Amino acid sequence: MTNQSEVDVLPLDTKLPLRVAMEAGDRAAAVEAFAEDAVFRSPLTDNLTFTGHEQIDGLIAVILEVLEDLTYTDELHADNTAVLVGHATVDGLRLQFCDHLKLRDDGLIDEMTVFFRPLPATTAALRRFGEGLGRQRSRFRGQTINAIAMPLALMARTGDRAGVRLLRQ
Repeated sequence: MTNQSEVDVLPLDTKLPLRVAMEAGDRAAAVEAFAEDAVFRSPLTDNLTFTGHEQIDGLIAVILEVLEDLTYTDELHADNTAVLVGHATVDGLRLQFCDHLKLRDDGLIDEMTVFFRPLPATTAALRRFGEGLGRQRSRFRGQTINAIAMPLALMARTGDRAGVRLLRQ
């Protein structure tokens, strides 16, 4: 007898369209993987979501501009839910991420929530994504967001190095 919370994990013959598009750097195909009214939840704040193709397109443009060597390592499916796990580089730092997807019956993404780690790479991503998204509105907004986020990114990078050394000694 199996527990209802257990999920069978089966090998997949195909990859999710979003995974294929993002790994190929195909912005248009990535946007098409989302339902017209899909919601993309920011990994950095609960106060920011992107809704619909137009907003998601702007976000994906920045993601593809900022992240280098974006690669997915794992893909898990259960009913109308999928999880993509991967890594990329931002400002020379390795960023690990997990994409939680809620899928419609037709396979399109209805909702996506992203999670990042570790903190130094996350704050670098915050700075670069914020700058890129702000720049879509005006150069000044991009520069302002960059200036606001830069101290946090510097503190996270410096604190990570110093904190680890203090713990290991």
